[in-house]
Amino acid sequence: MRIFKFFFVLLFYNSYLYGEIVTVEGAFKHIGDISQKKACQLAEKRAKDKAIKKSLGLKISLEEIQKCKETDGKVDCEQNQISILSLNGEITESKIINKEEGLDELSDPKIYYCIITLQANVQSAFKEDNSFEFQVNLNEVNFRRKEKLKIDFLLSEPLYLNVFQFFPYRNNEQILKLFPNDVEKQNFIKSTRFSLPSKLLSSGKNIEYIIEFPKSVKKERVDEHLIFIASKNNIKWLDSYFSVEDLNKRLIEIGKNNIVRKEQKTYTIYK
Repeated sequence: MRIFKFFFVLLFYNSYLYGEIVTVEGAFKHIGDISQKKACQLAEKRAKDKAIKKSLGLKISLEEIQKCKETDGKVDCEQNQISILSLNGEITESKIINKEEGLDELSDPKIYYCIITLQANVQSAFKEDNSFEFQVNLNEVNFRRKEKLKIDFLLSEPLYLNVFQFFPYRNNEQILKLFPNDVEKQNFIKSTRFSLPSKLLSSGKNIEYIIEFPKSVKKERVDEHLIFIASKNNIKWLDSYFSVEDLNKRLIEIGKNNIVRKEQKTYTIYK
C-alpha cells in the first residue's frame, strides 16, 4: 500500500522478561509433492510457532483466522500472522524430543506425514498493560487498487503511536513505517478518538492512503499487514526494515518499560 509518496509501517518494543519451557507438537501432511525432509522442517516450524503462542498466551483473532481461510496460500497467510505475533518474544533454545513420519496407506490419495514433538525455551519480550484500552478499526478489510484506507483508534489515555506495514511477498524491505511520516509528524496522541490519515496538505486536501496491488504478485489477491505499537516514550525508528526479524532485533533493544500495547490487522487486496 502507498500513500502518495509515503510508506508507513509500525513497530513495537521488546525486552526479555520471563522464560518458560514448553512441550509442543507440530505436524505437516502432504501427498508426495514435497520431500519428507521438507515436510519435517515445516512440522518443526509449526511446533515452534505453537510454542511461542502457547507460552506467551498469544491468540489470533477470529477476524484474522477468517482472512486466512479466504486468501490464496493459506499456509503462507498463517505463517505471516505468526511472524507478527512472534515479535512478542522468541525461542532461545529448542530440542526435538520425538519425530514420527510415515504414510497413511488407507487414504486416497495416500497421505504422507511428519510429526515433531519438541521442547522450547520461550522468552517474552514485554508485558502488555491490559488496563490500557487501545482499539483499532479499518474502514475495510478487502480492497481493490486505488481505494482508500482509513484507520480509527479508541484510546484510554495519551500515548506515542507508531504504525508499520508488513509486506510478506517482498524479498527485502518487508517492513515500512506508515505513521508518523514526513507530513504527519506528530505521533503523540492526546485525544481518546483518533483517525489516520490525520492531516490536510497545504493545498487544503486531505492526505490519502491509497491502496495499490503489488506488481510483483501474480495471484488474484494478496495480504498485507498493519502493526500498531503504543508506547510511553517517543522511540526513534528507521523508515524501513529488511524483515520481521530485523524489526524484532530493534524491539529487543528498546526494552520492556516502553511498551503499552500492540495490535495487528490484516487486509486483502484484489486485482
